[in-house]
Amino acid sequence: MRTELVVKVNKDKYDDIYRKGYDKKYPNLDLVRLERWYFKQKQGKVLDYGFGVGVNLLHMLECGHHVEGIEASPEAKRIVEHKLLQRPDLKSRANLTVFDANADKLPYPDHSFDYVVCLSVLSLLETRERIEWLLQEFNRVLKPGAKMIIDINGPGSDFSKHATLVGNEIYEYRGNSGKEEPRLCYCPQSEEKFTVLLKKLFEVDDVGHVSFKYVDNESFEYIACVRKKG
Repeated sequence: MRTELVVKVNKDKYDDIYRKGYDKKYPNLDLVRLERWYFKQKQGKVLDYGFGVGVNLLHMLECGHHVEGIEASPEAKRIVEHKLLQRPDLKSRANLTVFDANADKLPYPDHSFDYVVCLSVLSLLETRERIEWLLQEFNRVLKPGAKMIIDINGPGSDFSKHATLVGNEIYEYRGNSGKEEPRLCYCPQSEEKFTVLLKKLFEVDDVGHVSFKYVDNESFEYIACVRKKG
């Protein structure tokens, strides 16, 4: 499966969102916890897949890791490069890459990373087939025994609960108002289904979930801690 199938996921849309000023100040709270609890604060080389506006990437740098960040959006890369200019203490340990849509694999050698972080990405790849391709690539670039933190939207998420089922666990989401530009999201409907997807390639150390519901927004994500076999 060509990377193009993954990269095509709304690149222009996200470029536009970032140009309009979308940003975040704080990293994902679950990553902050799991870097301590699961990565054990042991510094290493991290792949941050889909780094967005860079808050998770910056947090991992602040924890002392070397971080390779990869994104589909050139505008996201520009934003994070600007942030790193303000942090010369971190910049030397970071490298940012934009996908080559013509590539058939991630641009890293086999067994390159001690860790992978992939948060708020999987569901937006739209289909199980694209997710399976990406998981295979994560497995390839991780060192034997290396760890990954990864999540995916579940049944209580806006992306499925306030959306239309259009395929096998594939939902068309138009925002909670129903008036936004449609996007497709893959949302497994049970923890077991997400676990089965991961167990094909990884040792699953734990799978849990995180959720919230307030101010007309809902989130429900399965989050997994896994290791490359061997």
